[in-house]
Amino acid sequence: MTARDIRMALTSPRRPAPAPERARPERARVDAGSSVVLNGLAFFAPLLVFAEINLVGRLFITELLLLAALPVLLLTRGAMLARGSAVTVIVLLLLWFAGQVATDIARQTPFLDYSRGWAKIGFTTLNFMALYLVLTGSRQRIRLFVLGLALGGLLVFFTSTVEAAFSDPWKFIIGLPVTWLVVLVAQTAWARRFWPMPVVLMGMVGTYSMLMGSRALAGVTLMAAVFVMLQNIASLRRSSGGRALSPLRIALFLAFGLVASWGLLTAYETSAARGWLGTDAQEKLFWQKSSEYGLLLGGRSEILVSLEAIGDSPLLGHGSWAKNVYYAAQLQDIQSPGSAAAFLVSDTDLIPTHSHLFGAWVEAGILGVPIWLFALWLVVRALSNVMTLREPIVPLVALFGFMLLWDIIFSPFGADRRIVFPFVMVVLLMAGDRLRRPQVQGAEAYAPARRSRIAAARLHHG
Repeated sequence: MTARDIRMALTSPRRPAPAPERARPERARVDAGSSVVLNGLAFFAPLLVFAEINLVGRLFITELLLLAALPVLLLTRGAMLARGSAVTVIVLLLLWFAGQVATDIARQTPFLDYSRGWAKIGFTTLNFMALYLVLTGSRQRIRLFVLGLALGGLLVFFTSTVEAAFSDPWKFIIGLPVTWLVVLVAQTAWARRFWPMPVVLMGMVGTYSMLMGSRALAGVTLMAAVFVMLQNIASLRRSSGGRALSPLRIALFLAFGLVASWGLLTAYETSAARGWLGTDAQEKLFWQKSSEYGLLLGGRSEILVSLEAIGDSPLLGHGSWAKNVYYAAQLQDIQSPGSAAAFLVSDTDLIPTHSHLFGAWVEAGILGVPIWLFALWLVVRALSNVMTLREPIVPLVALFGFMLLWDIIFSPFGADRRIVFPFVMVVLLMAGDRLRRPQVQGAEAYAPARRSRIAAARLHHG
């Protein structure tokens, strides 16, 4: 290029940037139709959780519907799985699956057992992929899924054949769906007009769960209510021009949460000991406190047995639906009559586990551990991220976050967890990555300006 060409390029008027093309009506209709389909899938898929078939093991119609939709979701929205922490979740789930396969091959696990074990992890992975593609980026679809899951959970009461469900329906069936519905109401615009209302609603349903003897659900709900209260204070302070919370203040908030947890436990013990919660709760508390392992582990002595099984084979694991008469006998020796296992009589010799983490470790070996450690980190990251945000779905994030914390340590990975756990992971990923709207919008607003400057530079330099 000659000097004259350069002068002409610099002095010639700039070409105006092409006007953005207007969205075509056809494209708008396609997007609207896609949104309707995704919304419908987000609601009706969990609603069908009450319906299941027995194919080797329990298989929910919800999972079949998500499996049927997955190929279309991958073709239309599959690129979303390559972004953020979704890849990490999928890799860790596949690592868990690989550990289970290797363990079952080495242990020569019977087909009936390893087919159920592999299906558990496989469907959990596929469900996560489908739910991530359906729900990510849409608060509305998150709410629709919770609504469908809650209504489907209530319908389980009419289809369940488990005797314990009728003897204590709030603890085994009704309590959790009703709590989800209350928390859905707590994050509506109506409830948020007066900021203590979400805390009051969650506190009421948590207290009722305690009165009904459902300690785990009560503790999780009340802890979520305490978090929402602290989060409202922190977000109001920031929105009113105050400084962001320092690490010291965050530590003080966490300390307050621990003190509140201790207060809730003390209140339960006092109420149950005096018979205010009924004779069943009084007797259960007596037997659990008489245990040498205390109130918490006295009611979940399976954890102690699973720790022994992990110590005996920490790397390889014991196989899918692992059975060993020695560990089953150990549970009978140490469990108190008021423990959770005392109400679930079983004729099998399954190695007792009452924990997502320890159950995966016992069955799949060390490769089953990373996914649960990552899930714990996701809970902490999500709760930290929403602490100072004026975000309407914080009650849902808090409830499902604390619920997952409890389940990882103290709850078995039941069949319904193949649906609930992937959903909770999607919510935590959104809370950790995608609820930071100001930063995302700022980046998107910056990108066109940057592209225009690059184009201008190319024009000037030929």
